[in-house]
Amino acid sequence: MTSRRTWLRGGLGLGLGALCLPSLLPRGARAQAEAPVRRLLVVMTEHGAVYPRWRMRPGALPEDEDWEVPLAPLAAPEFSEVLQPLHRHRARLSILDGLGNAVGLTTALNEHKEGHATALTGTQAVELEDGPAHAQGPSIDQIVASAIAEAGQIASLQVSHGSWPYSYDASGKTLPYIYEPTELYTRLFPDGPGGAPLPTEVAAIRARQRQVVELARAQFSAVAPRLGAADRLKVEQHRDLLRALELQLEALSQKTCEVPAPPGEVAPWEEPEWYDQRTELFTTLTALALSCDLTRVGVLALWGLRNEQVGAPPGDIHNDFAHAVSSDPVAAQVMTNFGRYHAEDVAKLLDVLEDIPSAGGTLLDDTLVVWSSELGTPEHQLHHVPVVLAGGTGYFDKPGRYIYWRQTNEVPGPLGDELQGPPHNRLLVSIARAMGVDRDAVGVTSVPLKDGATLDCTGELDRLR
Repeated sequence: MTSRRTWLRGGLGLGLGALCLPSLLPRGARAQAEAPVRRLLVVMTEHGAVYPRWRMRPGALPEDEDWEVPLAPLAAPEFSEVLQPLHRHRARLSILDGLGNAVGLTTALNEHKEGHATALTGTQAVELEDGPAHAQGPSIDQIVASAIAEAGQIASLQVSHGSWPYSYDASGKTLPYIYEPTELYTRLFPDGPGGAPLPTEVAAIRARQRQVVELARAQFSAVAPRLGAADRLKVEQHRDLLRALELQLEALSQKTCEVPAPPGEVAPWEEPEWYDQRTELFTTLTALALSCDLTRVGVLALWGLRNEQVGAPPGDIHNDFAHAVSSDPVAAQVMTNFGRYHAEDVAKLLDVLEDIPSAGGTLLDDTLVVWSSELGTPEHQLHHVPVVLAGGTGYFDKPGRYIYWRQTNEVPGPLGDELQGPPHNRLLVSIARAMGVDRDAVGVTSVPLKDGATLDCTGELDRLR
């Protein structure tokens, strides 16, 4: 059987061969010890989870009490059907059962729009005429990136097959994704494989890039004082982005990681391999970006599973199966397979991070991986939002646990009321603090409850830290 390191070095047979990164060398081969670097990688998948097939109840534990159990003693068959692929990583997991997206119930948008805008921001969604919603503040990846990114790094990566956004800037506007493996490769390694001399015309362009960027930035600074407040903000944002690009170009020229060959041709949308090839390439390249310290924060949004991959008969996965899980056994099994397929994707990602030595032990030790979704259930409920935390040694106390919160908060909404557990805003606060960001709130600070009281959305989740 091919080892995971061979798989990573080989680049899946798609052109990412000949890897030789400092982080892939034996730990004793480094010239000097490095201090561990905190990293955050968020994996988002869609349609929530078929809760009866996702949840775990070892020992028939009650629904009306908070509890937790260790995962280490559990055999693979004791894991739920959806989460079973993660069993081999159980010592590194915190499975969180019972969180609710309370703020998502406070507006009357389509729940997918609400979920995308609120999942990582904790703010209310703002309706747009076309496409996804905006948020009203930054997503957790941007909050963390602003605190831990260093000058010259890519502050954060947003990568997806084609999902709606999850990442939002400080003003709540969507941040663009990278959709193609070749685009991601070029973003990380603009000069291509190391050791090969640049063509003369490319070398000339590279030599002048920083001068051009500096000139443009100076022009933006000169124009900004003559503009109104809104236009000045836009110009200043462009100026700051240009400064970040200037620093990145300088930093990339000084990186010592040996650059792999670019990805080869990948399957088109019409081919069954479309999803798997992109997932493997995105996983590999994101791991390289973290390992080479090109970035410390990333969001990977997985999208585009085909019917044959999840055992679905002809039909639309969203409209024909996701919306019918409570009434149609075939639909319930299709969406269970859907969740399990993504659990296998996450397990492979953890395999790769675990196999790369890093200052803290492995790249998984240094990286907090968060897997969640924009919904709680495929039928658009926002309770029981599925969350799995992995890695990040020392970020949270006592990993290797299944933690359950009872549903005690009746949250009203324009489209219907829901009984929920703790608000997911507290998870976002917990992530921020685990990454060294000292704040007590992410997104809204409270949400009205059905009985006229308010649900406090500040502070960390209990039992994590």
